[in-house]
Amino acid sequence: MGLYELMREYAVETKVKRDSSTPTPELGFSLSLFHAGLLEWGLEYGGSEDNPKLTASARELDTAHLSYFVVAFLPFNSVTQKEEINHVLFDVYSFFKWLDKTRVEHGLAKVSLMQLIKDLCSMQERCLKLSHLLDSESGRVLEDLPEIIHTVNDVFSVVKIENEKVFLKGRRENETVCLILPSHILPLLKLNDSMDLVLGDTSEKWVLLEAGQVFPAIPTQKLS
Repeated sequence: MGLYELMREYAVETKVKRDSSTPTPELGFSLSLFHAGLLEWGLEYGGSEDNPKLTASARELDTAHLSYFVVAFLPFNSVTQKEEINHVLFDVYSFFKWLDKTRVEHGLAKVSLMQLIKDLCSMQERCLKLSHLLDSESGRVLEDLPEIIHTVNDVFSVVKIENEKVFLKGRRENETVCLILPSHILPLLKLNDSMDLVLGDTSEKWVLLEAGQVFPAIPTQKLS
């Protein structure tokens, strides 16, 4: 059974209130957001482009998906109040506990979910600030734009930080690229951070053309 069908079954069984303002009102507000976040990440789906439904298995979920949802997706999708974020996260946590109760296998079954969510929330401020600074840096580059040979749009992971150089590897691209960033940005960067970026190749160097969401990598925390 795919993730949409599992969320739908959970919503029916627990009598989740419909929310007509969401793309999937039958899932309610919180799970509709979670469903939309996983779609945006790129998990497999079926149906039309106008009405996609996740067909990916719950076994495919890992800590990166939750990191993306909590740190990157929620703040950029009209969920800004702490109380509202906490409500959404509690609902998502309850969905995972229901999966456990109904013995549905999922990729976060051996993770301490409460601790993971707590850790992710504590990293949200750093990542939002980093996203803002990267966006400002891209604006500076665009003011005096060099000749660009080609561009790459991908979610890049930080694999190395050396002086002012940041080495990045894309999710789709195999090649590691080197980006030079200002010194005031570097202290906020952590190894394995993921960043949604558009980079331009000038033949001499890579430059930042556009910056989006930033979210951290989280080591798997086993249940005690």
